Amino acid sequence: MNSKDDVTAIIIALTDGERPFLAECVESTVSDPGVARTIVRVSDNLAWVDEVLAPFANDPRVHILRLPIENPGTARNDAVKLATTEWVAFLDGDDVWCRGKTAAQRDFADKNNAVFVGADHYLTDEKGRIRAVALAKYLPMTSSWLVRTDVMRQYPFRDELLEDHHWWFDTKQTVPKHRCPELLLRYRVRGLSISTLEPSKRRKLTVVTLGKKPVIGLGVFALTWGIWLVNRSKSYRPLLK
Repeated sequence: MNSKDDVTAIIIALTDGERPFLAECVESTVSDPGVARTIVRVSDNLAWVDEVLAPFANDPRVHILRLPIENPGTARNDAVKLATTEWVAFLDGDDVWCRGKTAAQRDFADKNNAVFVGADHYLTDEKGRIRAVALAKYLPMTSSWLVRTDVMRQYPFRDELLEDHHWWFDTKQTVPKHRCPELLLRYRVRGLSISTLEPSKRRKLTVVTLGKKPVIGLGVFALTWGIWLVNRSKSYRPLLK
């Protein structure tokens, strides 16, 4: 392996909700020249996976890992155990990496001697159209994480935890976190009921909903891009527990 292909992409698709988006998600990893292998961790009760991933059936770089449904952290741990590369990069089954994502982060990691590199992200609507730029100055979306494989094996997600930010707190003193201040992820904001979402997701949905409106949408993108631009940094601000 070399720095151009020393990453295993780990995708999780645990529910039927990822079905419309999973093929595009996988394509964004196999088209990334830095990715040596893509492991798609799916719940074994999802009957549609073979049909959706048929375009990748003969691609030796794509491995489908079928196991019972678990929380996202445990599902990612399952795939990390199979990684043989120096780095792993996570991606949820409804998100999409931007072109050049892995190369940018690996270059950043080499220059900054980093073992963990997060990245900034766009907010897209359910159809994948970019509507806004997110700030991400405290915590990067897990779909943007690039982490040394040995680090994830030493500090795996705790099985009983459902939220990825708990890993952030668990490793506060042990894993230095670096921020690659580039927009390398298209985070899909799906149109779920606002009443069922946590506050941060409600805010994202509100921003994307405004971003869909003619004229107003241009202002939303320009405003959020400007706010992001002045907040670019190579480090994350402290997140209070």
